[in-house]
Order: sequence, then C-alpha cells, then structure tokens
Amino acid sequence: MEVAIQAECAQEKEYLRKKDMEKTDRETMVMDTSHMSPETKQYWKLERRDVMRRRLFQDDGPSNTDWLNDQNH
Repeated sequence: MEVAIQAECAQEKEYLRKKDMEKTDRETMVMDTSHMSPETKQYWKLERRDVMRRRLFQDDGPSNTDWLNDQNH
C-alpha cells in the first residue's frame, strides 16, 4: 500500500513539474523583447530556441524524422 501511495505521489509530482514547465515555456515564447537591450534579446532568443528543441524533439511517440533511419531508403 505504501509503495502504491509513493508511486502515485511521484506521478503527481511529475505531472505538476510538466505543467509548470509548459507554463514557463508559454511565457518564454510570448515574451515581448521589443523594449530590451540587444544582449537581453539574445538571451530570450536562445531561451526560445531551447523551448523549440524540447518541444520538437520530445520522445512522446513516433518522430516525423523516422524515415531518416529507415533501412529501405
């Protein structure tokens, strides 16, 4: 019983962590950089790039680049 409770707590923590990351990612992507210094703009550009990499290359299922590894080509 204790193990089941711990597993459920771990799942809940992971769910909350992902939700928090999604919120942070959304905020990063909509950040208005028009009033920022060039250095700060560059920082947010790199942050957006990290968000896109994370979103595009997450391992949640088949990749749209699976054909690159296809032995038939």
